[in-house]
Amino acid sequence: MEVKIDARSIVRAAIITILLGGGTAAFGADARGAYLDGAAAEGHEDFALAVEKYKEALSLNPAYLEPMVGLAESFFQMEEYDEASTYVGMARTYDRNNPDLAVLEGRIRIGQGNVPAARALFSGVLQSQPNNVEARLGIAEAEIAEGRPQTALGQYEQTLKLAPESMRAILSLAILYDESGDLARAGSYYELALKSHSSDPQVELAAAAWYASRGNFSTAEKRAQIALSLKPGLDRAKVLLGRIYLQTSRYSDAIAVLRDVVTTNRDNATAWYSLGLAYRKAGDPAKAIASFASALQARPDDEVARIGQEAAAVESLPLDDAQRAKMAAYHFAQGRAFEERSFLEKALAEYRRALILDPTSAAARIGYARIYKSLGFPAKYLSELQVLARLGSKDTSVSDEIDRLTSVLSDSVSRAWGYDQYNIDRARYVISVYTLTAENRLVHALASEDVAKYFASLLRRYDPISTPDVPPGVTGFDQAFRAARTADNDYFVLLAIDEADRSFSATVDVYLARSGARIASFAAFRTGNDRVRDSLMKLASQIADLLPARGTLLVRKFGQGLIDLGSFQGVKKNDALVIVTKGRGQLKSDGPGLSYSENDVVGDFRLTGLDEGVSEGTVTGRGYFDYVNIGDQVLYPVKPATAPRVTPTQRSPNILTRIFGIGG
Repeated sequence: MEVKIDARSIVRAAIITILLGGGTAAFGADARGAYLDGAAAEGHEDFALAVEKYKEALSLNPAYLEPMVGLAESFFQMEEYDEASTYVGMARTYDRNNPDLAVLEGRIRIGQGNVPAARALFSGVLQSQPNNVEARLGIAEAEIAEGRPQTALGQYEQTLKLAPESMRAILSLAILYDESGDLARAGSYYELALKSHSSDPQVELAAAAWYASRGNFSTAEKRAQIALSLKPGLDRAKVLLGRIYLQTSRYSDAIAVLRDVVTTNRDNATAWYSLGLAYRKAGDPAKAIASFASALQARPDDEVARIGQEAAAVESLPLDDAQRAKMAAYHFAQGRAFEERSFLEKALAEYRRALILDPTSAAARIGYARIYKSLGFPAKYLSELQVLARLGSKDTSVSDEIDRLTSVLSDSVSRAWGYDQYNIDRARYVISVYTLTAENRLVHALASEDVAKYFASLLRRYDPISTPDVPPGVTGFDQAFRAARTADNDYFVLLAIDEADRSFSATVDVYLARSGARIASFAAFRTGNDRVRDSLMKLASQIADLLPARGTLLVRKFGQGLIDLGSFQGVKKNDALVIVTKGRGQLKSDGPGLSYSENDVVGDFRLTGLDEGVSEGTVTGRGYFDYVNIGDQVLYPVKPATAPRVTPTQRSPNILTRIFGIGG
């Protein structure tokens, strides 16, 4: 019976044995040295350096197999699956029958989304080697990729019977049971891994991370320290220790261990981010902002580091600080690039972000206004230009445009009735945003609250929504429910975050604040650049789509009236609405939307003239007596009850990334 415990370790040991023995004559000394440097870097999880050294070795000897394998492995761990595929393909041209390379290629195919090809590779290995542990584990990973985690559990358990010492099988089972919520079984497998592989720093580190996620920081710290003693140069262990110190408010300890990491590796963006957070928590915003800047220099696409930096700036710097202007300039440039490509919603989000950082930015204000012009809202465009004028703008092009638009819109509905349609105290849905900080899975330590506040800012893009400025971090549903109900909010949402190194997943559950009933649930998953923003923008738009328009009768002149709903709120000319006695229209208790008693309907309103923020129409009372009054609610007729828009809780799409990291 052939039992393989850890093929990658065996392959690495064999390669080094060859290189240190008689096989060195096949390679030049420089190529061999570069390869060994790459292998050492890979062993310390510095995959960028490993790639550099492996490529150097390959440039010196293009037929050198081992650097090809190292490049495939390193790119696989970096989630650069296309690059990994290139090099595993090169390696297999030199060693076609190597089962370990076939398994590696299969795992890469899973990363690329080609599960059938991966299965074919694993099955090919198992045909010749039925007990090949790595191929069996690959089949389990294919099951996860195709959404069958229970089948994967069975596959892992069968493999563990075949190879009781398989670290990958044990840790994969621990991760899967943790994901399913079976914490007792997850814990038992982490303990089994520690018992079976007590000298493996990766096992100690995996257990440390799990104990930290469960709030057992003393055990987590102990395990992280053991991992570091086993492999003193392991930066990931130091970063985890820094996170543990952060979560236990030991900020000086966190700063010390994280500074040790960035002193030797200035490209470690995660360490820089955690250091920035440590300085921020310690009350040193200047060093916090500088550390976040270093994180962004190491990894410019790190959205969470950018969100953290901007949060630190907003809470600590005056409005006219040059650093805030510099941060705003980044978002302005992003907005301009999206606008040029007609991605108007993304452009709007970026211009809004720029204005949050620098409300006086004329360029951002004009860009923000211009998007509304492109979206078909010239009055909103005018309103934003008028804001700029009130801020003291002396730009003659702005004043000329204001004069032109004022003339063009002179016969609008709002002008005819004497209303400033973008300066009306209209009813909005008040939605508080919370997040269960202990339940989120994060690459960036303690990022939950910053991300939740960022999500709340994206919700404010929608005119019918108001999001109060509340501390978003909560320990449980009951705390969020109590806070939202006490504040007399309409709804509250719980945002759940699942972050991997190069992907981002989030879900929102929407609850009625008065009862705590869940009325909707949405999920979003993105990879690549801008994944955080794009995921959260999608969720915000889905919440906004839930909410029906609700307005107020502002003016009544006999059979005519004016309401505070217009095209900006989604109403259309000739729409037929009902007039409900003030305060009688209520949020539905069994789903999104509004409800009212037919006895409270006092009239009907049909739109005859449409503006952006107001509309005029005919008012018709119901019954012999006319009970329609200014201030009454104007609503769309209630549709037949529908089931709440709730989807089943989705398994994390990032689980494969965590399992792929085992042995990395």
